[in-house]
Amino acid sequence: MTGLTVAPDEVMLGALAREAVLLFAGGAATFLVPMLVVAVLVGLIQTIFSVQESSLSFLPKLAVLVLMIAIAGEGLMLGLGDYLESGLIAMVGAIH
Repeated sequence: MTGLTVAPDEVMLGALAREAVLLFAGGAATFLVPMLVVAVLVGLIQTIFSVQESSLSFLPKLAVLVLMIAIAGEGLMLGLGDYLESGLIAMVGAIH
């Protein structure tokens, strides 16, 4: 039976790429989902009260962003550090 075999290096790189995409998506969702909720609520309130001031929609989103960085920033940075450490160890191990 002849077929293509996948080298362990390719499997390792595929796993690292998958983990990177999941890490990025989780980190982005951590910030984007709360900001989206706030943007919809502020837009709804502005529509109800017929307020057309753009700075009123910017400040709550900025406050949520700062709050999310304060709450989840350390965890995201630790996750990124763990990913980089494990990825570098895996790459060095694949070389030997």
